[in-house]
Amino acid sequence: MIERLARKHFERGRQFELQEKLDEAVGCYERAVALEPQSADAYLALGRLQAMRGQFQTALKLLTEASTRSSDPQIFEWRAYVYGRLRRYEDALADYHAVLEEGEPSVRVNLGRMYLALSRYDEAEAVLAESAEDSGKQLLAALPRYREFRGERLDDMRTTRYLFGRTLLLGTMGDGGLRPTGHRYLMLSTRHVALTLRRLAALVEERGWRLTGIGGDGPHHGPVARVMAEVLGLPRVEPATADGPVLLCSAVLKGSTETKRAEAPWRAAKVPFVHAAVGLVPVGDPDEDEPAVIGFAGRCAVYWHRVESFSRLVQDRDAKDGPWPGFKVGPAFVDPNTDRVCTALLEAMRQPITDPAAEAILAWYTRHAQTRAHAWRPEPSEEHR
Repeated sequence: MIERLARKHFERGRQFELQEKLDEAVGCYERAVALEPQSADAYLALGRLQAMRGQFQTALKLLTEASTRSSDPQIFEWRAYVYGRLRRYEDALADYHAVLEEGEPSVRVNLGRMYLALSRYDEAEAVLAESAEDSGKQLLAALPRYREFRGERLDDMRTTRYLFGRTLLLGTMGDGGLRPTGHRYLMLSTRHVALTLRRLAALVEERGWRLTGIGGDGPHHGPVARVMAEVLGLPRVEPATADGPVLLCSAVLKGSTETKRAEAPWRAAKVPFVHAAVGLVPVGDPDEDEPAVIGFAGRCAVYWHRVESFSRLVQDRDAKDGPWPGFKVGPAFVDPNTDRVCTALLEAMRQPITDPAAEAILAWYTRHAQTRAHAWRPEPSEEHR
């Protein structure tokens, strides 16, 4: 009778979990554990949910209890995941190895991640080389860059984009763009954009790029291209008229799809270029289809081109519900006066602003030089010699 009642609570917990009613699911699993403490299923379910909610110490105790009652590979996979989140990498390795042959294909990938976290790169390479998972292949491709990180943190925005997108991140004013922004939104003001473009100009000078022109047009991206042309003393060019290496400039791009759309005319004309954007709204994980150089990675917009819903928020005291209490989504705004936008940006760039972060950022990429921007050699193609 007690076993049947415990099973009933367990099944109810699963239904609540499918409905994403996690508090109710936890309550049901807890009752199942109390009624039938020798059953591993409820301990596993409860430990898994607590892990998903970030309660890792609690999850570890529950999963350990489950491991004394069953040899189900899922228990050890979840406990290994928890050990990894707690940075107990050696313990995680032991659990992943215990179920390597009978567990999910992702076990091999996660085993590789633990070796990477411990800077045991040769062992990581051996494990990941046998993985058929896309995530395993991505980690293996990033391994040459992982090998550079001995004693440096691996969990910031700059490192993530460098490892998997080979992207150079110039950063913003406050934290240098190092921290992931989650769902926060940043309006890229005149000062933000000016600082980013000054850093871009410093990068061009440091790399010694021999450019013949600046690409980028329209009310959104045009002001960035026009300002960089002024700062670098180069003409603005189009794909059909470019006669050598070009710096393609964008304001804010949404993911790799929009990036590829902006690059398509230059690729079709076979013009050598490097693409820099003031901001990138990430869609998915970093990849090499995003711009080679970006300023800020996160939900953002430039002040003269606010078309995304999150960039059009205006205060509204009556808006008490929805994703932005106290605000409502206003109409889209595009400033068509490019002269006014460019004048403000150039004036901001001429201000005597101390920017110690710029030197630190470029020094970071001196140590970690496997970016596409560093690999780019702006030599004219045969058609443009």
